[in-house]
Amino acid sequence: MTATALRTRPPARYRRIGDGEHSEVFRRPGSAYCLQLFRPDCPELTVDKIRAEYAYLRAAYAAMPTLVPGQRLFADSPGDHVSRTVLVKQWVDVDPAAALNRVRRADLPPHSAAQLDQFVTITRALVASAAEQETFWPDIIDDRFQNLALDTGGNLRLLDTNRLISTRALRALGPGQTLDRVRRPIHARFLRRLMYLDAAFCGRGSDQLAADPLYRRYLHPDDLGALLRDSRAAGEPP
Repeated sequence: MTATALRTRPPARYRRIGDGEHSEVFRRPGSAYCLQLFRPDCPELTVDKIRAEYAYLRAAYAAMPTLVPGQRLFADSPGDHVSRTVLVKQWVDVDPAAALNRVRRADLPPHSAAQLDQFVTITRALVASAAEQETFWPDIIDDRFQNLALDTGGNLRLLDTNRLISTRALRALGPGQTLDRVRRPIHARFLRRLMYLDAAFCGRGSDQLAADPLYRRYLHPDDLGALLRDSRAAGEPP
């Protein structure tokens, strides 16, 4: 199946540098910015949603002012379909040699390790409060580890800001209930990824993760163990 064609076209001299399931990214060589353009079949995303979730991330991670690259969405009106908008984003030079599935804490300079510590701490707080209040989790679950990455200066950057993970399903859990990892694969993948970051960059081993009240709050021990095995099978040993 071919991807739906873009409605909005980039200006001359912009080259396509990447694409996702529902969007394409373009950049003029040497520019400090890039353009993200959305296809007509892009579900769920609206102008208001993109703007609100970007503001949420900036507020949630305010202690890490360089984490979320700057962006601005240009639309004629809030009711425009996103395929008729242009999202201008700060360009980030990602360090391909420092992908977070290929490095460990000992490989990193101190400031990179400190930023990962801080990111995990803030994200754990979002997870901890999800059962009592509305929180959203950043999309860090991509298989290629491109959404959360280190730039060439060793700074941690969160590159995909358009689709946050709702935690409404967690607030619907009854007393003593845990997350069904088969019916809720997105949440399960997120918790697996957070456990990996916890292990690879914050020094928590498998036994500590399995006993951690934060993860045990949402995952049955059998599911928690299965996620750890999935992580190891993918080359992400805790």
